[in-house]
Amino acid sequence: MAVPQVDKKLLGELEVMGFPAVRSVRALHYSGNSSLESAINWLLEHESGPDIDQLPLVPREISIECGDSSNEVRNSAQGIRAHAQERESEEQTATGNQKETSRVERGANAAEDEEDDRKKILALYKSKRDEEERARGKIRNQLQEDKRERIRAAKDATEAKQTLEENQRKRMMESRKADQEEERRARERVRQRIHDDKAERRRGLGLPQENTVASAPLVPPTKIKSIEPAVTSEQLRDYLRTLKKNHKDDNARVTRAFQILLKIIANIVKNPEEEKFRRIRLSNPVFKDRVGNLQGSIEFLELCGFQKLRNNSYLVMPRGKVDMGLLNAAGVEIASAMQNPYFGLLSK
Repeated sequence: MAVPQVDKKLLGELEVMGFPAVRSVRALHYSGNSSLESAINWLLEHESGPDIDQLPLVPREISIECGDSSNEVRNSAQGIRAHAQERESEEQTATGNQKETSRVERGANAAEDEEDDRKKILALYKSKRDEEERARGKIRNQLQEDKRERIRAAKDATEAKQTLEENQRKRMMESRKADQEEERRARERVRQRIHDDKAERRRGLGLPQENTVASAPLVPPTKIKSIEPAVTSEQLRDYLRTLKKNHKDDNARVTRAFQILLKIIANIVKNPEEEKFRRIRLSNPVFKDRVGNLQGSIEFLELCGFQKLRNNSYLVMPRGKVDMGLLNAAGVEIASAMQNPYFGLLSK
C-alpha cells in the first residue's frame, strides 16, 4: 500500500490556510484533486471522522517497464512522509509557540485585567469618598444654615419681645397717665360737686355763699355784736366724729340726728331774732330720742353757742351769742359729714 499522489499546489495552499498536511492529503485524495474548494468542503464535512488524521493508502502501482520505478515510488512516499512529518513538527512548534503566546497574552491580559480592576476599585473608592465628602459637606452646610436660622429666630424673638415689652410699657404709661388724668378729673368733679352741694345747702339754709360771708354778713354789725370765733372747724368735726363712731352700727339714727342738728342751725341762721329757734327743751321726747341720747350731740350744740339753763332742762342760745360765722361753719361740717359715707369711720 502507498500514499496516493495529490496536487502539490493545492496541498501547499491548504497548508498555508492552516490545515494539517495529513488532513490536506486525505481531503485532496477523496475530493479527486479537483479543486481547493472541494477539498475544503470535504474537510468541513469529515473533520469529526475517526480516521481524519490518518494518511490514506492506495494499492501501489508496479511498473513493468522499468525496474527503478519501485525506488521512485519509495522515494516519493518517503518524501511525502518526511514532508508530512516536517509539517507536523512545524505545526507542533507553531502550536507550542501559539500556546506560549496565548499563555503570555493571557498573563498580560490578566495583568491588564488586574490593573483595570485595581483602577476600577480605586475609582469606585474615590467616587464613594467624594460622595461621602459631599454628603458631609451638605450636612455641615445644613447645620450651619440651621444654626444661622436659630440665631435669626432668636434675634427675631428677642426683638419681638423687646417690641412687645416696649409697647406694654408705653400702654402702661399711657394707661397710668389716663388713670391719673381720670383721677384728677374725678377729684375735680368731687370737689366741684362738694362745692355745689355746699352752695346748695347754704341756699337751702339761707346762708350766704362762702365768697360773700366776709363782705356781706347776714346780720348788720350794729344790731348783732360780732365776736371772734373761739371754736374751730376741727373741734366741730371731732364731736361729729364722736357721734358717728359711737353709733356706727345704726347709720340711720346718726343720719337722722345730723339732719335735726342741721335744721336747728339753719333755723337760727334764717331767723336769728326768733327765740323759739334758740331754745331747746331737753326733756322733749322727740329731741331726746333722736338727738339728746346720742353722745356728742349736746356737746356739738354747746360749741355752736347753746348753754344749759334751769337745772339743765333747756339749751338756750342768747341773742348776744349768735355767731353767724360759727353757725355757717357748723352747717358746712354737718352737711359734709352727711355727704361722706366714710366720715368718722377711718379716723383714729
